[in-house]
Amino acid sequence: MKLSEKIRILRKARGMSQEEFGYSLSEATEGVTRQTVSDWENGKFEPKLDNIRDIARVLSVSFDVLLDEAIDLNDAETLKSVLHNVPLDTKKSINTKIRYNICQYKLEKKDYVKLAIYINILAAFVISLILITVGILLSISPLYFVGAILGAVSFVLTPTAIIRINIFIKHYKHPHGVSFGEINNTHLIIHTYQTASNVVYLPLEKIKEIKVAENATERRGNVVISLIGREKPITLLNVAFPHKVIEFYEQLQKLDEDGDPVKII
Repeated sequence: MKLSEKIRILRKARGMSQEEFGYSLSEATEGVTRQTVSDWENGKFEPKLDNIRDIARVLSVSFDVLLDEAIDLNDAETLKSVLHNVPLDTKKSINTKIRYNICQYKLEKKDYVKLAIYINILAAFVISLILITVGILLSISPLYFVGAILGAVSFVLTPTAIIRINIFIKHYKHPHGVSFGEINNTHLIIHTYQTASNVVYLPLEKIKEIKVAENATERRGNVVISLIGREKPITLLNVAFPHKVIEFYEQLQKLDEDGDPVKII
């Protein structure tokens, strides 16, 4: 596979526009414009050796991946392997001694709807017992029969309802779903699962600001990340306890000043 095709595929897989990609390269190599990136990807001319090294660095792939024509990134499994195979120099720069896992909020609207159904089932069972008891004590046959019918229907579903309500309570107390990223001493790491499974490594010094979206609550909400050199922010959707993510990031910024990592655990 040609180098031009690899650059285009990897750039898109990393979620970068040609302009953003060129900006990232320009930090080490002057004069890399969007047009230059376009010319590389269209095969009008190939980047110089120094450019290729910077391309490998920005795309977080090995030098060999770009130059070995036997590697075909049109193959989904090959692309996935390349995207997850972080170069050794990147691994060395990642410090995970102190980390905060970013998780999705586990409960959804449908879970609250199901909770309401399970509560109604329990309520129906309790009402059936009351009707049966009153019907027997006062010798009111209609109440007894209505209670018996209602109880027969709800009794079968009551054990399941109790189990499901307990599960909901457990998830409500600890609503952390699947972890899709982390913040550590050096990087914000995000796992994406869209067109291609990918891992994005954002050095903390590239982050301009992290804030919680306006409609976020204490328990769930979106986290908006503004990057230096990128016009559009990155938004992490449905984060569990989004304010804690911001708090951890802000404490990391003060870590060098305090010199006491215990304070942020």
